[in-house]
Amino acid sequence: MRILIIDDHEVVRQGIGLIISGIQPDAHIGYAGSCAEGIAAARGSEWDLVLLDLHLPDQPGFVALEQFRRDLPDLPVVIVSGQEDQMTVLKALDLGAKAFLPKSAQSARIRAALETLLAGQVYLPDSVLDAGSGGKGAARPPIKAEKLTDRQREVLRLVVEGYSNKLIARKLDIAESTVKIHVSAIFRELKVASRTQAIVEVARSGIPLH
Repeated sequence: MRILIIDDHEVVRQGIGLIISGIQPDAHIGYAGSCAEGIAAARGSEWDLVLLDLHLPDQPGFVALEQFRRDLPDLPVVIVSGQEDQMTVLKALDLGAKAFLPKSAQSARIRAALETLLAGQVYLPDSVLDAGSGGKGAARPPIKAEKLTDRQREVLRLVVEGYSNKLIARKLDIAESTVKIHVSAIFRELKVASRTQAIVEVARSGIPLH
Protein backbone atom coordinates (compact mmCIF):
# COMPACT_ATOMS: atom_id res chain seq x y z
CA MET A 1 0.00 0.00 0.00
CA ARG A 2 1.20 3.49 -0.88
CA ILE A 3 0.14 6.26 1.50
CA LEU A 4 0.81 10.00 1.20
CA ILE A 5 0.75 12.01 4.45
CA ILE A 6 0.26 15.76 4.06
CA ASP A 7 0.76 17.88 7.18
CA ASP A 8 2.77 21.02 7.83
CA HIS A 9 4.11 19.67 11.13
CA GLU A 10 6.98 17.24 10.64
CA VAL A 11 6.50 15.63 14.06
CA VAL A 12 2.90 14.79 13.17
CA ARG A 13 3.85 13.48 9.72
CA GLN A 14 6.58 11.24 11.09
CA GLY A 15 4.45 10.08 14.03
CA ILE A 16 1.61 8.94 11.80
CA GLY A 17 4.12 7.36 9.44
CA LEU A 18 5.68 5.36 12.28
CA ILE A 19 2.27 4.07 13.37
CA ILE A 20 1.45 3.01 9.79
CA SER A 21 4.83 1.27 9.46
CA GLY A 22 4.11 -0.65 12.64
CA ILE A 23 0.77 -1.82 11.23
CA GLN A 24 1.95 -2.47 7.68
CA PRO A 25 5.75 -2.77 7.53
CA ASP A 26 5.68 -3.08 3.74
CA ALA A 27 3.73 0.17 3.23
CA HIS A 28 5.41 2.84 1.12
CA ILE A 29 4.91 6.20 2.85
CA GLY A 30 5.38 9.61 1.28
CA TYR A 31 5.35 13.00 2.98
CA ALA A 32 4.42 16.56 2.02
CA GLY A 33 4.26 19.74 4.09
CA SER A 34 1.72 21.75 2.09
CA CYS A 35 -1.20 21.34 -0.26
CA ALA A 36 0.94 22.35 -3.24
CA GLU A 37 3.61 19.77 -2.38
CA GLY A 38 0.93 17.16 -1.79
CA ILE A 39 -0.82 17.77 -5.11
CA ALA A 40 2.53 17.62 -6.93
CA ALA A 41 3.47 14.37 -5.17
CA ALA A 42 0.05 12.86 -5.86
CA ARG A 43 0.25 13.71 -9.54
CA GLY A 44 3.79 12.40 -9.82
CA SER A 45 3.16 8.90 -8.49
CA GLU A 46 0.48 6.32 -7.79
CA TRP A 47 -0.99 6.36 -4.28
CA ASP A 48 -3.65 4.25 -2.60
CA LEU A 49 -4.59 6.76 0.10
CA VAL A 50 -3.95 10.35 1.16
CA LEU A 51 -4.02 11.47 4.80
CA LEU A 52 -4.68 15.21 4.55
CA ASP A 53 -4.38 17.77 7.34
CA LEU A 54 -7.42 20.03 7.37
CA HIS A 55 -5.43 23.18 8.17
CA LEU A 56 -2.51 23.66 5.81
CA PRO A 57 -0.77 27.06 5.59
CA ASP A 58 -1.18 27.43 1.82
CA GLN A 59 -4.78 26.14 1.61
CA PRO A 60 -6.88 26.86 4.69
CA GLY A 61 -9.90 24.90 5.83
CA PHE A 62 -11.54 22.61 3.30
CA VAL A 63 -9.97 24.18 0.19
CA ALA A 64 -7.26 21.52 -0.04
CA LEU A 65 -9.83 18.72 0.18
CA GLU A 66 -11.91 20.33 -2.56
CA GLN A 67 -8.82 20.65 -4.75
CA PHE A 68 -7.91 16.99 -4.29
CA ARG A 69 -11.43 15.81 -5.07
CA ARG A 70 -11.57 18.07 -8.14
CA ASP A 71 -8.11 17.38 -9.54
CA LEU A 72 -7.58 13.76 -8.40
CA PRO A 73 -11.05 12.22 -8.00
CA ASP A 74 -9.72 8.63 -8.13
CA LEU A 75 -7.56 9.14 -5.03
CA PRO A 76 -9.27 8.40 -1.67
CA VAL A 77 -8.67 11.17 0.89
CA VAL A 78 -8.87 10.86 4.67
CA ILE A 79 -9.00 14.10 6.65
CA VAL A 80 -6.71 14.36 9.68
CA SER A 81 -7.55 17.19 12.07
CA GLY A 82 -7.43 18.32 15.68
CA GLN A 83 -11.06 19.38 15.24
CA GLU A 84 -13.51 16.52 15.48
CA ASP A 85 -16.82 18.24 16.17
CA GLN A 86 -19.81 16.86 14.31
CA MET A 87 -20.17 19.83 11.94
CA THR A 88 -16.53 19.65 10.82
CA VAL A 89 -16.61 15.89 10.28
CA LEU A 90 -19.89 15.92 8.34
CA LYS A 91 -18.71 18.78 6.14
CA ALA A 92 -15.56 16.82 5.30
CA LEU A 93 -17.71 13.85 4.29
CA ASP A 94 -20.01 16.09 2.25
CA LEU A 95 -16.97 17.33 0.33
CA GLY A 96 -15.84 13.81 -0.52
CA ALA A 97 -13.53 12.70 2.29
CA LYS A 98 -13.48 8.92 2.76
CA ALA A 99 -13.02 9.11 6.52
CA PHE A 100 -11.97 11.40 9.37
CA LEU A 101 -9.03 10.75 11.68
CA PRO A 102 -8.81 12.85 14.88
CA LYS A 103 -5.26 14.16 15.29
CA SER A 104 -5.89 15.05 18.93
CA ALA A 105 -6.58 11.44 19.93
CA GLN A 106 -4.24 9.33 22.05
CA SER A 107 -1.74 7.25 20.07
CA ALA A 108 -3.60 3.99 20.83
CA ARG A 109 -6.79 5.43 19.36
CA ILE A 110 -4.96 6.75 16.30
CA ARG A 111 -3.43 3.32 15.80
CA ALA A 112 -6.86 1.66 16.07
CA ALA A 113 -8.28 4.16 13.59
CA LEU A 114 -5.46 3.55 11.11
CA GLU A 115 -5.83 -0.22 11.47
CA THR A 116 -9.51 0.20 10.58
CA LEU A 117 -8.70 2.36 7.54
CA LEU A 118 -5.89 0.13 6.29
CA ALA A 119 -8.23 -2.87 6.54
CA GLY A 120 -10.54 -1.15 4.05
CA GLN A 121 -13.13 -0.06 6.60
CA VAL A 122 -14.40 3.43 7.40
CA TYR A 123 -13.37 5.24 10.58
CA LEU A 124 -15.23 8.21 12.09
CA PRO A 125 -15.07 9.80 15.58
CA ASP A 126 -17.45 8.40 18.20
CA SER A 127 -19.23 11.74 18.49
CA VAL A 128 -20.46 11.43 14.91
CA LEU A 129 -21.31 7.73 15.18
CA ASP A 130 -23.30 8.32 18.38
CA ALA A 131 -25.16 11.23 16.80
CA GLY A 132 -25.89 9.13 13.71
CA SER A 133 -27.52 6.43 15.84
CA GLY A 134 -29.50 8.83 18.02
CA GLY A 135 -27.08 8.87 20.94
CA LYS A 136 -25.70 6.03 23.04
CA GLY A 137 -28.90 5.60 24.95
CA ALA A 138 -31.05 5.28 21.82
CA ALA A 139 -28.67 3.49 19.48
CA ARG A 140 -30.32 1.23 16.95
CA PRO A 141 -28.79 -2.15 16.13
CA PRO A 142 -26.11 -2.12 13.42
CA ILE A 143 -27.27 -2.83 9.88
CA LYS A 144 -25.62 -5.86 8.29
CA ALA A 145 -26.81 -5.08 4.76
CA GLU A 146 -26.89 -8.72 3.62
CA LYS A 147 -29.44 -7.77 0.97
CA LEU A 148 -27.00 -5.56 -0.92
CA THR A 149 -25.98 -7.12 -4.22
CA ASP A 150 -22.34 -7.31 -5.26
CA ARG A 151 -22.89 -4.40 -7.63
CA GLN A 152 -24.54 -2.34 -4.89
CA ARG A 153 -21.60 -3.00 -2.57
CA GLU A 154 -19.31 -1.85 -5.36
CA VAL A 155 -21.33 1.35 -5.78
CA LEU A 156 -21.41 1.88 -2.01
CA ARG A 157 -17.61 1.49 -1.84
CA LEU A 158 -17.22 4.23 -4.46
CA VAL A 159 -19.74 6.45 -2.65
CA VAL A 160 -17.65 6.03 0.51
CA GLU A 161 -14.52 6.97 -1.45
CA GLY A 162 -16.14 10.26 -2.49
CA TYR A 163 -17.11 9.56 -6.10
CA SER A 164 -20.08 11.36 -7.64
CA ASN A 165 -22.75 9.40 -9.52
CA LYS A 166 -21.24 10.56 -12.81
CA LEU A 167 -17.76 9.31 -11.88
CA ILE A 168 -19.15 6.03 -10.51
CA ALA A 169 -20.92 5.46 -13.83
CA ARG A 170 -17.72 6.14 -15.73
CA LYS A 171 -15.64 3.91 -13.47
CA LEU A 172 -18.07 0.97 -13.61
CA ASP A 173 -18.96 1.55 -17.28
CA ILE A 174 -22.68 1.78 -16.59
CA ALA A 175 -25.32 4.47 -17.16
CA GLU A 176 -25.60 7.27 -14.60
CA SER A 177 -29.32 6.48 -14.32
CA THR A 178 -28.35 2.94 -13.28
CA VAL A 179 -26.04 4.33 -10.61
CA LYS A 180 -28.92 6.44 -9.27
CA ILE A 181 -31.10 3.33 -9.03
CA HIS A 182 -28.37 1.49 -7.11
CA VAL A 183 -27.80 4.45 -4.78
CA SER A 184 -31.53 4.69 -4.03
CA ALA A 185 -31.65 0.97 -3.25
CA ILE A 186 -28.60 1.31 -0.99
CA PHE A 187 -30.20 4.19 0.89
CA ARG A 188 -33.36 2.13 1.45
CA GLU A 189 -31.38 -0.84 2.73
CA LEU A 190 -29.24 1.28 5.05
CA LYS A 191 -32.25 3.37 6.11
CA VAL A 192 -30.50 6.65 5.28
CA ALA A 193 -31.36 9.68 3.16
CA SER A 194 -27.98 10.99 1.99
CA ARG A 195 -24.49 9.95 0.95
CA THR A 196 -23.03 11.36 4.17
CA GLN A 197 -25.48 9.37 6.29
CA ALA A 198 -24.56 6.27 4.28
CA ILE A 199 -20.85 6.76 5.10
CA VAL A 200 -21.68 7.20 8.78
CA GLU A 201 -23.76 4.00 8.71
CA VAL A 202 -20.96 2.06 7.03
CA ALA A 203 -18.58 3.20 9.77
CA ARG A 204 -21.06 2.52 12.56
CA SER A 205 -22.07 -0.94 11.35
CA GLY A 206 -18.70 -2.09 9.99
CA ILE A 207 -20.28 -3.05 6.66
CA PRO A 208 -17.65 -4.85 4.54
CA LEU A 209 -17.11 -3.21 1.16
CA HIS A 210 -14.53 -5.56 -0.34
